[in-house]
Amino acid sequence: MPVRRRESVRRWPGRGLIAGLSAFGLSVAALNASLLSDASAGARDVPPPAVAPNSRIQAMISDAWSDATKTWEVILGEQVYQSDVPQINFVPAVRASHCYGLYIGTGPVYCSGNTTVFVSVASMQDLDKRFPGIGDAGLAFLVAHELGHHVQKVTGRFRVVNALMRSAPQLQRELALRFELEADCLAGVWASKSPRFAATEAARAAMMSALEAIGDDRILGANGGKVDPAAYTHGSSAQRVKWFKHGLDNGNVSACDVLEVAAY
Repeated sequence: MPVRRRESVRRWPGRGLIAGLSAFGLSVAALNASLLSDASAGARDVPPPAVAPNSRIQAMISDAWSDATKTWEVILGEQVYQSDVPQINFVPAVRASHCYGLYIGTGPVYCSGNTTVFVSVASMQDLDKRFPGIGDAGLAFLVAHELGHHVQKVTGRFRVVNALMRSAPQLQRELALRFELEADCLAGVWASKSPRFAATEAARAAMMSALEAIGDDRILGANGGKVDPAAYTHGSSAQRVKWFKHGLDNGNVSACDVLEVAAY
């Protein structure tokens, strides 16, 4: 765990102390990598050339990204949002060099140090083939989830989870899982306010259906592994649907207090 100086912690409305944690996004190691990249964000990476925009999936994700970023600018307020504008970068493959040499998985992935969501179209196409239930709505959701991590950054949630991990290192896995479920909830907040891309009941239902397909229990089972909640990194299908729907139904950032709730 990187050592960071103590910062004032900005908390959302919560309900007492941490009891437990949940979250297709960051694992504990990846969360630590993002925290480290956030602390070392002096010089930005120079991303590799973008993939030519000739993919249907890329065009769809770009459309969802435009909708989501404009929506968050309205929700957070222009002053907050413009202070740290997120970027999306389509790359052939997500590499450690995209985030200060840190290994952060195959993507899509958010690097807090350079406020960029890196997306490999090839990886997204592979996910679409391996998990038929995902579809376009699910692929768009995955990017919205990563954008949710950016919202967590600008609202101080990275500092909150970092402080909690320092004070209770035995809860790191649980906290990382809760952090991921918060990003799911924030994707739901976007969907609730989306003016176009996720504005219809059909689009929102398709996203929830996709979450059913990519819960950790479904993924572990499909890979022939033991479905062990201790191995979850993003949450079960039920947890992911629950928190996406919670954000969708409430439509505000403060409702996504997964780090503080007693049960998640």
